[in-house]
Amino acid sequence: MFRRLSVLALAIILMALWIVAYQRASLMDSTFLRLSGPGVRGLTLYLSGRYAEAARAYRAGLGRWGLDYNDDPWGADAMAGGELAVAERRARTTLTLVPAAFEPRLTLSEIALDQRRFPAALELVGELLARDPDHVDALLLSAIARARLGHDGAAITAINRALRHGHPGRRRTLVYRALELAGELAPPEGPARSLCLLAHLHRYLRIHDDIHGDIAIAYARRAIAAGDRPADAYLTLGIVLNRRGRALEALQAFQQAVAIDRQHAEAYRWASQAARDLKEPVLQYQMARAALEAAPTDRFYLAPVERVVMNWFGDARTTAALMQRAVDADPANARAHENLARAARALGQPDRAAAHEGRAAELRRARSPL
Repeated sequence: MFRRLSVLALAIILMALWIVAYQRASLMDSTFLRLSGPGVRGLTLYLSGRYAEAARAYRAGLGRWGLDYNDDPWGADAMAGGELAVAERRARTTLTLVPAAFEPRLTLSEIALDQRRFPAALELVGELLARDPDHVDALLLSAIARARLGHDGAAITAINRALRHGHPGRRRTLVYRALELAGELAPPEGPARSLCLLAHLHRYLRIHDDIHGDIAIAYARRAIAAGDRPADAYLTLGIVLNRRGRALEALQAFQQAVAIDRQHAEAYRWASQAARDLKEPVLQYQMARAALEAAPTDRFYLAPVERVVMNWFGDARTTAALMQRAVDADPANARAHENLARAARALGQPDRAAAHEGRAAELRRARSPL
């Protein structure tokens, strides 16, 4: 009888552990669930909170994918598999053939990061960002390089700019670089440093495992209490709360962010989204407008104004004023010229509309390849 009870108790315990493990795994995507020896080791370290060691174990398990040149002309897979010399040779060969290519430069930047040549890594991605300021992979690599150099504020700015596009980047190694950095900034045996940066890193990692949302919230609150870039900390706090359906608390966090920093365009944009979720259209209008007013040269904030101010509210006069400000600040902004033309037509100003349509067409042609 006792033996039967013991077997039953053991079965119940195993079932309970399986349920807990299943629930925990359901929060993750395949990034942290890899069926290999290094993958299992990485998962064990990951679940115990040893993030830097886990990241290195996962990187070791990425393997040497397709080292045939035709399958890896950029050297990205060779770099991920630890074949840095092969990766560099392939990247440089491709750049000889296609000097304007982005991907080989990203590979060279990652190699520089692995070799701890952080200024060189930053210079390489800086060249790419000069051509495309919103390239997500380049932004995330620049954030890692800046953080390694101790430039936490610039790293946070780069992460915020990257994450506003809604995807975590294409390179397989990005998440493990972020995980390793987070682990080194907050080692299990020592105090955490760079609290606001940690909040942003865990906000990024939350894309792959929702448990990091709780960690991001905790670090954001600690950063606010410590005065560590509180506006950015409130932004991360609000974003995670908003993602969890707590729109009112999120809106309050975004309002705290802009109270601290009146030019925080991303906090205004997120406040507009929270207002939409709360069915507060007037506030949504005000916040979408404020985002572009705060950053008139940032083309990312044109779309919310066009969608909310022009399309939903039909406010052509305010749209025209905002787009004129954007054009004055950045005369090469074709999208702002097009939006201004549309608003001018709605205001009964055909000559003004035609002038901006023509300028937009000139700018588009100038950027198009022959």
